[in-house]
Amino acid sequence: MKRIGRWLLMGSLLLGLVLGVSTAQAATAPKVKGLILDNARQYYSVASIKQFIDEVHAGGGTFLQLHLTDDTRFGVESAKLGQTVKKAKKVGNTYYNRQTKLAFLSKKQLRSLIVYGHQRQVEVIPEIDTPGHSTALIKLLKTSSAANKKLAKQIAVENDELNLNSAKTKTFVKSLLSEYVGLQYAGKHIAIGGDEYSSSTAVSQPNTVSYTNYLNRYLIQKGRKTAMWNDGLLKADLPKLDHNILVMYWSYDGQNTDPTIIAQHRQIRATLPELNTAGFQTINANSYYLYVVTRAKTFTANNVAFWQQDLLKNWTSNVWDVTNHQDLATSDLNIGSAISIWGDGLKSYSQASVIKRTQPFLKTYFSAQVQ
Repeated sequence: MKRIGRWLLMGSLLLGLVLGVSTAQAATAPKVKGLILDNARQYYSVASIKQFIDEVHAGGGTFLQLHLTDDTRFGVESAKLGQTVKKAKKVGNTYYNRQTKLAFLSKKQLRSLIVYGHQRQVEVIPEIDTPGHSTALIKLLKTSSAANKKLAKQIAVENDELNLNSAKTKTFVKSLLSEYVGLQYAGKHIAIGGDEYSSSTAVSQPNTVSYTNYLNRYLIQKGRKTAMWNDGLLKADLPKLDHNILVMYWSYDGQNTDPTIIAQHRQIRATLPELNTAGFQTINANSYYLYVVTRAKTFTANNVAFWQQDLLKNWTSNVWDVTNHQDLATSDLNIGSAISIWGDGLKSYSQASVIKRTQPFLKTYFSAQVQ
């Protein structure tokens, strides 16, 4: 998902939130932990994802967010996009899009994972990432039907993201989300993405506010809750944004390498503490300490040992901005954290290999006594 240069960027409170526990009650509960799994750059089968759910459950975690879509792959069945099991080639239990040759989960399989997690007190959160990281989505849109091809011309920007200036974009995304709402339990979360798109550098961005609130209110109307990344949540717009959105906070500046862009982002984007002050609940997904990128360097013995020592010695769930230990997130609204496993888009390890290689990271994270 994230365009990261360095090799190592890298409960029950969330369950309580889903069931409607009050903030006062939540404040006395321990921090929750979870896993964000990239199922777009790297495909994982139902059996593999169940192993990750078991890992989360064994570690006392309460959620697993499935990053199902990205530039590389739209990793779940969609009637709207013409990617269905009826049209697919099935090999064993895996469905392949005949045009893209890429594997994807069926809706039935996604539902089975949601149920499997629910039975183990692990909330499985499907993520349909827009408006950025939409290359695969747009490709399917352009090839699925004449009507969709026409729509793509109206809502696609440079073939990799959706246009927030088009009124048709949010209605299209709502129709896309509608395919998955019924798969999720009432009161649980669906993630709408919101990361790494080409927003302007304007201090206030009304189109982003409108888009975010529109999708959130749709999900709320359907009895579900919204989770999203922090990128589009600007300081000036916080009073206008719906505050019942759960924010997955991964980076203040988007881990950009351009000093000018870094400065621009840090000037207009909300910090994690600022989100808490405004009333948002946050999950700390710190991209330095909590990102495991499936690259060869990540898995060398020395680097695994370094990561384990660094996490245990230098990180707590209050450290949210890379390695900054000064501006800490001490609010009770910073309800927990999430470790992430991301493909790097270059090398695809076997599923069994990723599961084995990431075990030291998951076991260290879930066993760490950090609050």
